[in-house]
Amino acid sequence: MTLKVVHAWEMPDLNLWEEVLAPLDVAFHKGFWLLEDELIENAGDADALIAVPSFHPLNRRVLEALKKCRIIAGIAIGFEKVDLEAATEQCIVVTNVPDYCLDEVSGIAITFMLALGNRLGQVDKAVREGQVSFPTDRKALLEVVAPRFRMRNQTVGIIGLGKIGSTTALKAKGLGMRVIAYDPYVPEGVIESRGAIPVDLDTLLRESDFISLHTPRTEETHQMMGSEEFRKMKPTAFFINTARGECVKQAALIQALREGWIAGAGLDVTEDEPIEKDNPLREMTNVFLTGHSAYYSEVAEKELFLKPVKQALKALQGEWPSYVLNPEVKDRWLEKWGKTA
Repeated sequence: MTLKVVHAWEMPDLNLWEEVLAPLDVAFHKGFWLLEDELIENAGDADALIAVPSFHPLNRRVLEALKKCRIIAGIAIGFEKVDLEAATEQCIVVTNVPDYCLDEVSGIAITFMLALGNRLGQVDKAVREGQVSFPTDRKALLEVVAPRFRMRNQTVGIIGLGKIGSTTALKAKGLGMRVIAYDPYVPEGVIESRGAIPVDLDTLLRESDFISLHTPRTEETHQMMGSEEFRKMKPTAFFINTARGECVKQAALIQALREGWIAGAGLDVTEDEPIEKDNPLREMTNVFLTGHSAYYSEVAEKELFLKPVKQALKALQGEWPSYVLNPEVKDRWLEKWGKTA
């Protein structure tokens, strides 16, 4: 029997690793389909769907249309747009790739800290536009660079100590920085084992020189950083977001930057992606924008697209996959789709 696998994230020059499915009799269908009706039309009879759970609208309507689907293999860490309850009801296992870009995203977070703390945006602009030489122009030095603090003496506050947050904490610790962390779902002993001091959110906001956000996008974290939170930060502190733009009230962040509540920001993600032409963040020299690119490296991209296909292969062979987001479906799934079924 020929199995149908649908890949809904085809892009030019992107290796989708369909050859991994060679051990099975598979018809591989690929396209770039982001709308509900497109998914239903192209994947309604699929045995496996490979999609991006943080972008594709994998809601109840779509999931109930996937009558034969055994697995939705997610190309991402996030899974904001997948209805896990509906997937479980339909006996569909959903997976993600939680470990593919830990080094890349944590590296960008640390890069933001170094660039912001050393005022590189303002320094670069001053040198390019003013042809300034700071050793002979102390006034310009103080106007552009000050206040600059020794990184070793700074405190980094990590909000969300999952895999990427933990990797960021360990890298900051390696730079000699003091690391504090807030995560209500991680025990204090585990936080300490990752090189951080556990604190409550209020303490983190008030004591940190750099705040790095590493939470998933959930109802609880939606717009968790707003005016109240930014007002609690030091006026010399910097805010970094490599998580999700929706976790921040963007208007509040813009106001905080304009009015000097905080000193600057490093943003890999924003509320509007791609960022709008008239967004004030684009004109601020104390803001770095990287357009949701922190996940990328040659190695990370390979893992991101290879691992979901491997998960699909396992599921189509009747094996329980890895990285499962709805483990409560396991018994029913194995009974229906497992090797012994």
